[in-house]
Amino acid sequence: MIKKKIERFNETLYIIKLKNGMQVHILPKEDPYYSTYVELSIPFGALDVKYKVYEDTFETPYGTAHFLEHKVFAMPDGDAFVHFSKLGVDANAMTSYNQTSYLFMATERVMEALDYLLKMIDTPYYTQENVNNEKPIIAEELKMYLDDPHVAIQNQMMENLYHYHPIRVDIGGTLESIEMIDEKILSHVYQSYYQHKNRLITIAGKVDLKAIQRFFEVYDEHHQEPKIAVKTLYPKEPKRVVIKAMTLKKPISMDQLMIGFKLHVKKRNPSEQIKHETAMSMLLNILFSPSSPIHEKLLSEKLINQSFSVNHNTEKHAENIIFYAESKKVYKLKRILLDYIFNQSSNDLVSEAFDRVQRAYLGQFVFALNNLEYKSYIYGKYYHMGVSLFDVVDLVKEVTLDDVKQTLSFISPKYMSILIYKKA
Repeated sequence: MIKKKIERFNETLYIIKLKNGMQVHILPKEDPYYSTYVELSIPFGALDVKYKVYEDTFETPYGTAHFLEHKVFAMPDGDAFVHFSKLGVDANAMTSYNQTSYLFMATERVMEALDYLLKMIDTPYYTQENVNNEKPIIAEELKMYLDDPHVAIQNQMMENLYHYHPIRVDIGGTLESIEMIDEKILSHVYQSYYQHKNRLITIAGKVDLKAIQRFFEVYDEHHQEPKIAVKTLYPKEPKRVVIKAMTLKKPISMDQLMIGFKLHVKKRNPSEQIKHETAMSMLLNILFSPSSPIHEKLLSEKLINQSFSVNHNTEKHAENIIFYAESKKVYKLKRILLDYIFNQSSNDLVSEAFDRVQRAYLGQFVFALNNLEYKSYIYGKYYHMGVSLFDVVDLVKEVTLDDVKQTLSFISPKYMSILIYKKA
């Protein structure tokens, strides 16, 4: 077991590296922390639809990662959720574009729950019957999301921005794509991506270090496997958008506006990527947060309500900025927003605003380290990116006002799509 002391955060990190390639990272917390959060994460998500194993190429239906997440909980003796419940453990899972995570929170019987979590992950159980039984369940989940106008307009915007990149399809797939998933596809994806060498287990909170070390020493002896070389393949995506403007009539209570900017993806190392994401996030915060001049102006003129949002999304080989608003005057709102972005926004990028936002980012980050569940999640996220969670603060400090100003130049009307939902 490797011990690392992070003095400035008053944290101690313990690392166990197994012979099969899996790593266990432990962040202990003493009283008054009485709970333990455990997350097993795998860098496999909705974007990993086409991949190469040695010299052979495979392509899976959209939504396979999410479908597999559901089926991992299927055990030969029943539903794993039932067993976790009997242990008094709150278990969950989630699939993003780039990652799948299985997690639980416990105050007692932590080692029993950890043992069962790994038993669940190590017991792929896919039959034609249980896969077919899952399809209507996931279909209902997809329909529920698609009934949400905000999800529907978001999905439509991704289709308007991207020609081939799998980000254009919902994480859960489509009603058509999930029907194409079978037990053979799930088994092959599992064998390719769920290898031990791809797994990270993060444990945060109250722990028994000696018990954990003994547990993984035994586990490692019984779980050796050949390592498979797998690589996700991405299509070549044009810079241009698919559709520059679209207006649709929908059964909604108020007109909706969405403006999407497709950004050119540059190759950056992990540290550069985090600094870029931070600079872009700071830019949007300075310009469009509730305390910004333009936000106050739009609110006072009743052109927006509390639904107004601006999001910067970065995924593998895809990056975009999405503006969303409900408004009674969507066309006027569109004109004012675009005029501000391209003609006036640089005037608000001043050192006072930048200093305030940077201090807020650093404070929020340090404060978040006290939330064990969130800390477990972002620790795994940065690990799979190739950066330590505790190095992120230094990277945020390195971002300058000039970096933030430069990100504004990445936003171009040439790669913009306007989507309006009009009240039917």
